[in-house]
Amino acid sequence: MNRNLLGLAVALASFSSGAYAEIYITPLVGYGMGGTFEDAEGNDADIDNALAYGISIETDVEKGRLGLFYSQQDSDVTINGLNLDSTVRYLHFQSAVFSEFRENWGAYFGLSLGGTQIDIQRVDAEYKFSAGVYTGLEYKFTDNFALQGQLRYLGTLVDSDSISYCEGDSSSTSCQFFFKSDWMSQFQANLGLTFSF
Repeated sequence: MNRNLLGLAVALASFSSGAYAEIYITPLVGYGMGGTFEDAEGNDADIDNALAYGISIETDVEKGRLGLFYSQQDSDVTINGLNLDSTVRYLHFQSAVFSEFRENWGAYFGLSLGGTQIDIQRVDAEYKFSAGVYTGLEYKFTDNFALQGQLRYLGTLVDSDSISYCEGDSSSTSCQFFFKSDWMSQFQANLGLTFSF
């Protein structure tokens, strides 16, 4: 009986110590680029490059981290002479492999999957599947505080859908625009501060 209790206590202790994992919270700010549409006449209209901000919340797994990523870019897009406000939001599950290559320095490479909300003035918000690839460097100031530099590609599956933005009696043809291809591509260059506990 005592042996069984001792075995159970050892198993529980090893499980609880193995189950403990650090939590990483990283607010990010950066620059978002890309996102092209075309109008009914074939003229290109790009989402203006603009400030992007976000946050990632992750935990340790094996040799990397697993967690959530949220990002938002508020910008403009000019279509047929109209300057329309636009917001692109991403919510992704992400996983990255980390490796340390010098004291206090680490590098990572990861993949993400999730959804995109494309919200353009005068248009109902569109919700699409998206995926991403990201890489970066991390410098640890302390065990609980680090600086990250990150490059990220975000691709949204749009299937060359068209969007109408006209109100009233305007011609529907002149009020439509189309995603340029099956994928809307955006790039981000981000800086972040990571807090871990």
